[in-house]
Amino acid sequence: MKNIISLIIGILVSFVAVSQEILDDIGRITMCAYIPEYENIPTESSKLLQTKLVQIITSNGIADDKYIVRFVLTAKVNIVSKDIVAGPPQRISQKVDITLMIGDIDADKVMSSITIPAIGIGQSEEKAFISAFKNINPNDKRISEFIQEAKEKIIIYYNTNCRDIINKAQKQYSLQNYEQALLLVSNVPDVCTDCYLQCSQLAEKIYADMINAKGNELLAKAKATWAKNPNGQGAKEATNLLSQINFAASCQNQAKALLADITSQMKQIDQREWELKVQQYNDNIEREKRNWEQHVQEYKDKQQRIQAQDAERAARQKMIIGACRDVAMQFVGGLSSNYSNILNW
Repeated sequence: MKNIISLIIGILVSFVAVSQEILDDIGRITMCAYIPEYENIPTESSKLLQTKLVQIITSNGIADDKYIVRFVLTAKVNIVSKDIVAGPPQRISQKVDITLMIGDIDADKVMSSITIPAIGIGQSEEKAFISAFKNINPNDKRISEFIQEAKEKIIIYYNTNCRDIINKAQKQYSLQNYEQALLLVSNVPDVCTDCYLQCSQLAEKIYADMINAKGNELLAKAKATWAKNPNGQGAKEATNLLSQINFAASCQNQAKALLADITSQMKQIDQREWELKVQQYNDNIEREKRNWEQHVQEYKDKQQRIQAQDAERAARQKMIIGACRDVAMQFVGGLSSNYSNILNW
């Protein structure tokens, strides 16, 4: 386990710049698609507009993530004119201006905007809206230029505010608010090379300390549980706590020693049931190891043109940053986002 921890802390001794053509969601600029609740847009057509925004994000080299809400792609719809076309069947024809905006939620400002005119015809107002929104082409040159403008401003933001981001993360880290710290440093896109490298190095240190701290906490609880109830129920509760310790945590050897102690005593109580519980624990540890190795191998396979040693370092780097992102996402998933200012854009 010591070797694993050493590997985690020393992953970024050498930085490998990954080419754009093999760039995955980890390391990409991240944006959230959001449609405010407008009284004049029916529910189903609003869902279609939301889908179009997601398509615009993903087709232009940006990762869509509902949990990362600093940068938002939103839309405002204005009805320019509406006509009733005699039937049968009677139809509604309306011209609308769809204004796409990319903004910074925290700074409360629009970074880029574009207005797309569209015409929608349908037997109901909702179908007219759906008809209009279907005309939005995510690959439209105007939309691509609009996205590119925002991307450049986002990159400038990260490059300009990198030191501030790191300082805020270090403050949260010092307070042992690991999830908040990881949220700050794990979302810098790798196109911001220098800032990405600095944040990645800090993210791995935070992540290693976090799993060690949480591991020690779980180990202490498991010891206390077993000491209080050295019986079948206590063994079950203690083992459940031990199984939550990350396989790379520095206390894994102590966890195994406690498990061995519990096992030796439980054999006298119910050997068959206990052996099954121990096997489940061991299977969980081995499964984590296999998943880790599989991710590394998959990433290496994508990069045949990169030397094997560099590919492994890059792969492990991506896996660690991915793990940091997962922790941050679980944390931010429990927060409520304030979108109210978008209505004023």
